[in-house]
Amino acid sequence: MDTSRGIIAALLIGALAFGIDYLLVGQSLFTPGASTLALVLGALAAIVVSDVEIGGKWVTSKVMPIAIILLGFGLNLSMFTDPKVGLAGLVTALAAALTSLLVCYFLGKMMGLDLATSVALGAGGAICGNSAVIAVAPSLKMKEENVAVVLAVINILGLATFLLIPFLSTILGLSEMQGGIWSGAVIHAVPQAVAAGESIGDEGMVIATAIKLARVGLLVFVVPLCAIIGQRISETDSTESTGFSLPYFVPGFVIAAILSTWVLPDNINQPLVDLGSYMLLPLLAAVGFFINKESMKAAGASVLIVGTVATTMMLFVSYFLLSYLS
Repeated sequence: MDTSRGIIAALLIGALAFGIDYLLVGQSLFTPGASTLALVLGALAAIVVSDVEIGGKWVTSKVMPIAIILLGFGLNLSMFTDPKVGLAGLVTALAAALTSLLVCYFLGKMMGLDLATSVALGAGGAICGNSAVIAVAPSLKMKEENVAVVLAVINILGLATFLLIPFLSTILGLSEMQGGIWSGAVIHAVPQAVAAGESIGDEGMVIATAIKLARVGLLVFVVPLCAIIGQRISETDSTESTGFSLPYFVPGFVIAAILSTWVLPDNINQPLVDLGSYMLLPLLAAVGFFINKESMKAAGASVLIVGTVATTMMLFVSYFLLSYLS
């Protein structure tokens, strides 16, 4: 079977998404982000170009583990002790993340979602959107179609929170500090959280960035946890157990985070993170190939309901904690 068509299409779409995002940013126009653009363009390309799924599978299986490890160099674990985060910020961020994971797990179970999809959806909302879903999907042994559905929903909800929180912060009379914490604790993607904080004010931007990066740091705990969950899923589906097998990118990711925090300088870490970010674009385009009517019909509505409820609960929980702690 020819994989080249899908691989080439993913690379071209990734480059196109980067170019469009670059132009929009340069013109100070709204952009959903290069990652979201790559996912959407990949889904559209699959409608008009045939036989791209085979190459898409190759990209997701070969590129994804390397991208995950490289993204680990962007995690500074010392963010958990950053004074800009503070006790109120840290408690709010952790509570919001835990809310997303628990709501997705329990409500997903009630809605008939498989465990892997529920956990990936919860991780995407709890931590950092696309990157979190991509980081946990291989460990959870998720099918490409399910990853595509989760990513589609996460991007919709990420955009919604990005637009809502600055507006609600103004309506509710929150301070810049409170608005920054709220943005960093709830909004899914890092660029969106930073941009929302910036719209609230200079202090809001700094605090939103710190809180969001502290949430991203949770990946160092969630990725190994998902590897354990994925192993249990495999054992449940199989009649015989082959023993615990940890995917190589899991320790690689954790080691990368440790090295970036305490060993390597920024001038080495940053190029590695940039490379991982660039690799995400063709990767998300390839995942977009699997967004189709069948996958959306099978799980799309349930995933959207669970994700919406989880995100709404994150908004409420973090708001009430902010009101109490600050």
